[in-house]
Amino acid sequence: PATGATATIGLSVERPLNDATPHSLQVDTTAAGARLVNAGHWGMRFVQGDGYRLSFFARAERAMTVTALLQSANGRTLAQRPVTIPAGNWQKHEVRLAAEGSEASGRLALRFDTPGRVWLDMVSLFPEKTFKNRPNGARPDLAQVIADMKPGFIRGPGGCFAEGITVESRPQWKRSLGPIEQRPGTYSPWGYWSTDGFGYHEFLQFAEDVGADALWVVNVGVSCSFRSGTFLDDAEVPALIEDTLDAIEYAIGPVSSTWGAMRAKHGHPAPFPLKYIEIGNEQQGARYGQRVAQFYKAIKARYPQMPVVLSSWIAGLDRRAIDAVGPIDIIDEHAYKPVNWAIENFDSFASYKREGWDLYIGEFATNAGVGRGNWIAAINDAAYMMSVEKNTDLVKMASYAPLLENVNHRDWEVNMIHFDSSRVFARATYFVQKLFAENLPSVSLPATVAYAPVGDKAIDGPVGLGTWNTAAEFQDVRVERDGKVVHQSNFAGAPAPWSPVTGRGQGSRGTWQVTEGAYRQSANEVAFSYLTGSSAANTTISLKARKISGAEGFLVMGGEVDGRRVQWNVAGWGNTQSAIQASDAIVGRAVRHRIETGRWYDLRLEVRGRTVRGYVDNVLINEATYPRIDTVLAIAGRDDRTGEVIVKAINTGPDAAAMTFDFGAAAIAATGTLTTITSANPTDENSFEEPRKIVPVTTTMTGLGATFTRTLPPYSLTILRLGRR
Repeated sequence: PATGATATIGLSVERPLNDATPHSLQVDTTAAGARLVNAGHWGMRFVQGDGYRLSFFARAERAMTVTALLQSANGRTLAQRPVTIPAGNWQKHEVRLAAEGSEASGRLALRFDTPGRVWLDMVSLFPEKTFKNRPNGARPDLAQVIADMKPGFIRGPGGCFAEGITVESRPQWKRSLGPIEQRPGTYSPWGYWSTDGFGYHEFLQFAEDVGADALWVVNVGVSCSFRSGTFLDDAEVPALIEDTLDAIEYAIGPVSSTWGAMRAKHGHPAPFPLKYIEIGNEQQGARYGQRVAQFYKAIKARYPQMPVVLSSWIAGLDRRAIDAVGPIDIIDEHAYKPVNWAIENFDSFASYKREGWDLYIGEFATNAGVGRGNWIAAINDAAYMMSVEKNTDLVKMASYAPLLENVNHRDWEVNMIHFDSSRVFARATYFVQKLFAENLPSVSLPATVAYAPVGDKAIDGPVGLGTWNTAAEFQDVRVERDGKVVHQSNFAGAPAPWSPVTGRGQGSRGTWQVTEGAYRQSANEVAFSYLTGSSAANTTISLKARKISGAEGFLVMGGEVDGRRVQWNVAGWGNTQSAIQASDAIVGRAVRHRIETGRWYDLRLEVRGRTVRGYVDNVLINEATYPRIDTVLAIAGRDDRTGEVIVKAINTGPDAAAMTFDFGAAAIAATGTLTTITSANPTDENSFEEPRKIVPVTTTMTGLGATFTRTLPPYSLTILRLGRR
């Protein structure tokens, strides 16, 4: 300790409280008045007049007095209560503290009024007010935001969290039951400890409290594929299956059963709304599918009504797992897409083969090219959900992810609900998703859209070269337009017109230099260099390229379109395929293609309007036309509860779109409702300061009939609810 210190602290393994918590905090004080302070996760919120329950375990060498205090960030006392700790073994102490003032970033302090040695463990400060007043319950404002969405189901305990960094570190539901001091906690793949205070029971209770079904993800004996991807031995699978059956019994079994009785002991005799069991998360391969088949057989034998979910790979279905599993109820695909993918690939599910199982989109978000999630991300999410709703013969469920973000520690870019210790706001995509839940039809109806966007909006912008985790060099860059050479780089000297850049979505500047008549990027990095003042509009870009080292091939940038890079990725994805891209999203079709290290290749990229063709050694490898993203998309359905027709329409472009709605012979009532959510700038977003900058507005429409006209604002989602005469 520093000179003059009156206390020292340290971790102790001596005489722990129990096996679940093998460490305690040893505190040695030499004089009265030392304080042990904890600010929680970036501050604790205290509300004047509210009560807070403090509990902790302590043992002391001799009797001591400790005063528990609620403090403001600057140390002002908001509440205090003395606690007497007798000498001897571990004892639990509980006090109620009533806040005499409010504080957004407060802290808990224990003041040692008697010097001596004391050990502390499982110190817990909990507000009396929780959602539905549940023990170990949720924060009311956060929970209410979720409840207001009226979710049909809630998935837990998470995706990668359910897998663990290793199989041994996976969450185990039985260890999350009972007194919190007997819950050892789980180390999250995202790099922090979860106390499991919000355990399996609390998850099921929360789903019931918000009126949602519960979907529980169990570990299949495989850790996260992006961490270690390790498998437990096959001999251990039967125990995992039995553990899964126990979890189902805890949720829905009769009180006469072993685990149903445990549920009743914990205060909930009635069954919980557990509706689905998912086996694993983001796994792939035949071995995984074969394991899921074992779980499926055992679950169906005991709970034939329980739908079982196979979690397929990211951004596509893993056929090896699907072919190996045999019978299955639901397949879960995860779909994180870059900006405008959902618009360019609208109604993508129409091409999926119907194979006797339902599809669940367990995690989706527009998560690239949209900052921390802006209004254009929400429009893309709406387009994706419209594709889901249009194909409900196949896609039965979808859930956005991730749901929550403490703004002080972000592990993902585009979380839906942001909060700190005292505030919460929902992104625009939250209100979009809420509108879809509130306007869910019983039956889909056919809808066609005729819309011609204004102008041609051809590809323009600078010519560029690049690498992706690869070192490469380039020679003889030539740009031609209308049969004339408008630029030529022979790299005989300094590359004056070429400029390495950052900030174009990825990576470093790289290490660019002219060497031996070539423009070389010598680091295995993501790197870009652009031809200053160039325009790729209606040009042919020719060059030679050679890979030096690294994982992939070359990048040739042919300008920009709709605010994104026009990028030809030659031998990307681990040197397996080539594709035309809009920034990082594939446009058109990827083609299997490899290149050799050390070999020079002739590359040619032809840019014509919005069409791009890429040639390697005079052989056409890729061709793609960039779809217009300034368009109108629409779907329709009927709500059998009200008899209303529901139309959802998106204007994805910067210009207002006057649209005629034609219902043919349908007898449409003269009045209806119109709900619109829009913002003038696609980069707008809600915030703590403006939490309702982008929210829906509902008005009444009059003068309706089988045909009428409405103007869709730029960058908008519009929902019409129309009665029938």
